[in-house]
Amino acid sequence: MQDLTEASEGRSRGLRVFARAVRMLADLCMVGATLLILMDLCLVGFGVLMRYVFAHPLDWTGEVVSLSLSAVVMLAAPRVLLAGGHVEVDILTGTLKGRARLAVRIWSGLAVLAVAALLIGNGWKTVMLSKMIGQVTDGSLELPIWMLQLLLPFGGAMLGLCALSQIWTAIDDWGRAR
Repeated sequence: MQDLTEASEGRSRGLRVFARAVRMLADLCMVGATLLILMDLCLVGFGVLMRYVFAHPLDWTGEVVSLSLSAVVMLAAPRVLLAGGHVEVDILTGTLKGRARLAVRIWSGLAVLAVAALLIGNGWKTVMLSKMIGQVTDGSLELPIWMLQLLLPFGGAMLGLCALSQIWTAIDDWGRAR
């Protein structure tokens, strides 16, 4: 599926610059998610090797992997959204043409924007509460949980930027569809 921000012919300079910047940020986040997946793969392999070959299990490898998977989700979601990889009822949206299709794209972008706002607002409140009470992760590492929870507002901000880019693109397409 073609990235909605790629088709830039005839678009305003502001939209092209904004869409390109958002895509670059989303690509950077995806690189981070990819590196975390590779790290997880190495840690799982190392943990298995230590447990079954050297009979010296390491508790922290599973803990790091499980914590990093939350980061992977929040870092990968913006790029997936830009690529059109979100869940939709294709049988309905695939049959739409013209302005009806654009209206659904705008509505979809607004829905993502609302979710992003919830992630930012509630995520920030959660971070502040966890920091205030000194909450740490369960297990042997005992990391400050607020650091991990910062991924909620960060991921929300990235999703919000991606949604704004898609909404702006759809509105621009709407104006050119006359």
